[in-house]
Amino acid sequence: MSVSSRIQANYSKLTKTEQKIADYITEHNSGVAFQTLGEVAGAAGVSTTSVIRLARELGYDGFAQMQSSIQRSLVKKVSLPERYDESYAFLKKGNLLHDLVNAEISSLQRTVDILDETALHQAVEAINGARNVYVLGARATFGLAHFMASYLYQVRDGIHLVSGIGGIYPEEISEADNGDVCIAYMFPRYQKMMSSLLACLLSRGVKVILITVEQRDDIKHLGDIFLCCSLQSGIMTKDSMISPLFVSNYLLNCIMAGDYARTRSKLEKMEDILNKGFYFGV
Repeated sequence: MSVSSRIQANYSKLTKTEQKIADYITEHNSGVAFQTLGEVAGAAGVSTTSVIRLARELGYDGFAQMQSSIQRSLVKKVSLPERYDESYAFLKKGNLLHDLVNAEISSLQRTVDILDETALHQAVEAINGARNVYVLGARATFGLAHFMASYLYQVRDGIHLVSGIGGIYPEEISEADNGDVCIAYMFPRYQKMMSSLLACLLSRGVKVILITVEQRDDIKHLGDIFLCCSLQSGIMTKDSMISPLFVSNYLLNCIMAGDYARTRSKLEKMEDILNKGFYFGV
């Protein structure tokens, strides 16, 4: 349920102060998606505590989660030019560097708060025990998939980066079967091609680890293990990839720690190859 829907359903139960904030959010929905807690409170003429109280009254953990919900709603219905218009004022700020660092830190903290440690453990176990590991991403998330695969190549065999160059996705996953694992990065807007590939892999008995956003009702049928992260820095036109990169780093470190002998052997072979003319001046 969206923030607007929750406000409508609970409006009569809210205090006058909470209704004042709710009215501001309703009237300035797209602006609230990019404002700080203090800015929302100041614009509504209330305290930051009151804003947080409203968020909790609406069923959220706090302001950050409520704002993330608003941002996700905007992603679904607002075009890229419109998203740019909304964030333009923040991009022009003189202290953008400082603001962006703080926003990314907040996004990382939100990711740590919503990550399911049991799911993380299950993902590591599945990857370490898999015969083959397929890594899948498209458009902006292909960079994440490439990063993940490039490091997995260094620590174990059976890694397959599904690139789809020339449209050969079917060929690249044709051998995937029960006992294999797929690590997939999938964020809104969801691509039909990704959905079709994951559905195919699941039908073959492949365990799918889906790195995605917190609200995943639209894609809950496309994965076995869900690792959720925050994409919203709050001031960027495009989604931030810092949090999914952090999740990838965490998985890689756990995988390397899980099998010392295999990782050490693979790295020794890699080092031997790299020392045969790949570098100079070191």
